[in-house]
Amino acid sequence: MQFDAWGDALRATCGYFDPVPATRQKAVNGHFVTHRLNALDVADFRCDIRQIRRSLRDIRSDDHEHLFLLVQVEGRSLIETGETRSVVEPGMLYLLDSTRPLTIAYDGGVSHALSVHLPRAAVLAGAVPALRVGTAIDAGSPAARLLQRQITGLIGGKVAAAAAARAGAGDPDQMFDLVRLAFHPGGAGQPVTGLRGATRFALAMRAIETHVTHPDLSLPWLAARLGISPRQLERDFSAHDTSFVRALRRQRLKLFAELARIASRRGQRPQITDIALASGFRDISNFNRAFRSEYGQTPRRFMEAASRSPRAPRAG
Repeated sequence: MQFDAWGDALRATCGYFDPVPATRQKAVNGHFVTHRLNALDVADFRCDIRQIRRSLRDIRSDDHEHLFLLVQVEGRSLIETGETRSVVEPGMLYLLDSTRPLTIAYDGGVSHALSVHLPRAAVLAGAVPALRVGTAIDAGSPAARLLQRQITGLIGGKVAAAAAARAGAGDPDQMFDLVRLAFHPGGAGQPVTGLRGATRFALAMRAIETHVTHPDLSLPWLAARLGISPRQLERDFSAHDTSFVRALRRQRLKLFAELARIASRRGQRPQITDIALASGFRDISNFNRAFRSEYGQTPRRFMEAASRSPRAPRAG
């Protein structure tokens, strides 16, 4: 497969990722194939390129936010995100966050992996404590083993694929629950006093993503959970040109959009009010105003567009 064609397939399926060829490389020893696992997209890719990069500029160019669940089939992947470096060997799983810059290097060898595209807000909602995103794990737990079998069943022939289907492979709700179990950190979070403001803010945003539908979620509730004062938390939000209310509203709107797209892909037509309530909104009038302000259209128009296209309109 030609390198340019391989790179085009990567970007068309996964978003703004930049493949980097090896020296004088014109062709890729591998393939790039897409599958549909019920309502979820899966990329099946094999390559011998130098690396794949994703920058802040790439992140800002993408319409949607994902968690990519990687299952390493052959070779290995060296994944760097910030100060974290993971070596992903065959049989291991890795949860990659599309909102973080990263580099995936292949160490001069051939690597074969599968990537399930999970809607980020929907997976993080209710994941208590926060998931081990950006971490490689062995398929040691029952949840991780089931995830591995379901995903690799796509390339194991008709018998394996049929067995994976009988096990519920690709059912979004089951897949989300399995990911939460497999990447559960196994312990509660610690107070964040003494950390830098940017770090406190990042942890506060992760807590909002996790507890986005919690009925008691408020600034004082969140501050108490993080072990800091509400005033300090207000200052952290202000330092990032936002507020707790705006951050929470935006995350709930993201969750609504993802749930609407999932329902559309499954051929369902739920009531807008039901999805809004499931996303944490309690006042439907406020929800409608917030949605029009964020997306430039009504929720009904958004859902109509989602039913016609796998990629819904991006926020304005």
